[in-house]
Amino acid sequence: MSARTELKFILIPRLIKLVMIMITMTCRVRWHDRETLEKFVESDSPWILSMWHNCSTFAPWAMRDRGITCMVSASRDGEYVARLGALFGNKTVRGSSSKGSSSATRAVLKLLRSGEPIALTPDGPRGPKYRVQHGVLWLASAAQAPILPLHIEASRQWILKSWDNHRFPKPFSTIHIGIGKPSDIDRVMFKHDPEKAASLVQTAMMDNVNRLKAAATNT
Repeated sequence: MSARTELKFILIPRLIKLVMIMITMTCRVRWHDRETLEKFVESDSPWILSMWHNCSTFAPWAMRDRGITCMVSASRDGEYVARLGALFGNKTVRGSSSKGSSSATRAVLKLLRSGEPIALTPDGPRGPKYRVQHGVLWLASAAQAPILPLHIEASRQWILKSWDNHRFPKPFSTIHIGIGKPSDIDRVMFKHDPEKAASLVQTAMMDNVNRLKAAATNT
């Protein structure tokens, strides 16, 4: 890695964090079902925080200083995400959950089995948008860890023309952070009907998205 590249990896996440803090200082924040999250945080059991890729940039801010381990792509863009997450007090494992045999997935499974929570984007890093891939299901069934949906929606936001329609809250907006209904995926369900398991998680996540969109629209 060149010195110039390393400098970018140091400076850009810090700049992004500064912009995020400046924006959020002007915003109101409303939580939805935060008590569900706190119940999981206080437990000694493993759990998986699952968010769609389009709200993953602000997720480290929303979950700051909780010590959650995030699974982040091993790509160049993933390096920026990993360093940004660290600036907000989160830990990272580099790799993809799409391959159950990967070293990153095994590392995450080890963390889950030791009782630590992890966070990932089941439709990342390339989509399709709002489609649950089987990696998160494999992890949940192997570790007996419930999947807890997270979504962030703002009353006023920038939406990019990317594959995931990535979004960023605008200044002076109301930011809604919502925790959805947990999903339990056991080994038998995943083995015999993985599509049913995927549909269960996808429905819980989209229900969370839709109620937050409604809340943001009515703010």
